Amino acid sequence: LFRPLGVDLVELELQEAEAAKLFLNAWRYVEFGTANQFYHIALSKGLDFERIRSAVVWRYPRAEGFPRSGLTAGPCLFKDTMQLAAYCRHTFSLGHAAMLVNETTPDVLVELARRELAAVGQNLVGATCGVLGMAFKPNNDDTRESLAFKLRRLLVAEGAEVLCSDVYIRREGFVSTDELLERCDVLFVGCPHREYRGLTFRERQRLFDCWGSGIGRPGKA
Repeated sequence: LFRPLGVDLVELELQEAEAAKLFLNAWRYVEFGTANQFYHIALSKGLDFERIRSAVVWRYPRAEGFPRSGLTAGPCLFKDTMQLAAYCRHTFSLGHAAMLVNETTPDVLVELARRELAAVGQNLVGATCGVLGMAFKPNNDDTRESLAFKLRRLLVAEGAEVLCSDVYIRREGFVSTDELLERCDVLFVGCPHREYRGLTFRERQRLFDCWGSGIGRPGKA
């Protein structure tokens, strides 16, 4: 079937091929979960995770695969990790641990916002919050299983008015990037599309970015 395309073929038995797919996606999900756990730990200690990660990977080849933190989602990684857990009768403890970390990263972001606002006598109740980017990964319009929508639900549950925007997605209720920046005092990076790298923010706007994307940081792409 694929030989006429001129691609490399690696032959496996059917069950081996299916296991290979599950192993790969679960490995990536656990890898991202590890980075997100480190991000959670850094936040809890008042540390800048991306600053620490940048130091770790600096000119150190063994750390080249150390991923950034972020909202880890999509149609395959979570599903295949849970499928692998079911396949081995739920003894895949690493997969379950990664799921708990990745799926609660939006909760960690909301808690961070709640804590920082409380420090200046403010809260999320009645605040106008914006979620910048709603896709599950950068530079595309795919929203399948995107945790940006969970982030929106959590903010609404806190009593905030929530506006959403995405340069790749046209959906009822979404607003433009300019309108979101104009109306919102509290902003969250839901997905760091490349189009957001040059954005500027008002002095009093608060930006929460779990991706380490550099959005809103002068001099960082």
